[in-house]
Amino acid sequence: MGKKIILGISILIQFLNIGCQAQNDKKTMEQIINDIKSQVKTYSETPVYTVQMNKQGCKMVLEMQDNVDYRMVENNGESMMLPLNAMITKSGPQTAIVKIYPKDGDEFISKYAHVTLTFYHAPNKNSRLSEYKKITEFELPSGLEEKKLPYYETRIQFAATVPFDYSKELAEAKDLKTVPNIEQKVVQKYNEIRNACENFDSLAYNKYLVHSSALVYNTTYTSKEQIEEKESSGDLLALVDPQVKKRSFTPIQNYSVQYYANGKIVALWQKNHHPVLHLKGEVASSKEGSEAKSFEAGDPIFLYLPKNAEGLQVW
Repeated sequence: MGKKIILGISILIQFLNIGCQAQNDKKTMEQIINDIKSQVKTYSETPVYTVQMNKQGCKMVLEMQDNVDYRMVENNGESMMLPLNAMITKSGPQTAIVKIYPKDGDEFISKYAHVTLTFYHAPNKNSRLSEYKKITEFELPSGLEEKKLPYYETRIQFAATVPFDYSKELAEAKDLKTVPNIEQKVVQKYNEIRNACENFDSLAYNKYLVHSSALVYNTTYTSKEQIEEKESSGDLLALVDPQVKKRSFTPIQNYSVQYYANGKIVALWQKNHHPVLHLKGEVASSKEGSEAKSFEAGDPIFLYLPKNAEGLQVW
């Protein structure tokens, strides 16, 4: 058999393999989307809770009791309106736990630390801004620098009425503090997810995030048509995006272990309060001829052990 014929057969086999892989990937993504949509419900009422967060001269963590937290831990000033629905477990009294830390380089909370939080409620997801009503607020007390505090914490109470309820799922989940070698198992799961990111395996990464994605879609009242459109768009999350060059992931070591929801959820954090699953790299500048820009991204991974599950999963 001639060399040209052999080469042609090899190219054909390679082409067929690529086609089969693409077809398999498409089916896998369709299954991921179906798994997400199966966990999302349609509600007749769609109340919304948010908090306007402003901080400077410090780092801040906002945790919802019985749920997870959100972190504003850059050293510069930050301001954003954070949707709270995904951090609310069920209707009833809510407790927001506010934790303030010094910025990098400071031993104590300084006189330059400033935090304001304003909580809002809107009757539905399509409410105009004028319909958002203030329900409570918080401002970091002045004079804390005199007390030389390495840490400050307070709690804010408010009530919420939402149509979803994740409390049963958490109640049935395993108390992770009772699981033998739990830290080792958490690190192993983080490394699995990290390896998927290092290998640009977006399908594996999306599989890990099915419950997390569904929870956000469900609590923000996203329609199944919108979910289909968004998940099928081909947009890649930053940690698996090949456009990020010279990539370097933070080693999973020298971390802090944080438990949530009475031990039902756990996460690992860097000592600077950033996510352990963290990437540094470069992205091309939008201006022709300009140098690449430095890039950083992190994904907070919260793990839990559902009822009848064999291993840890992403909350």
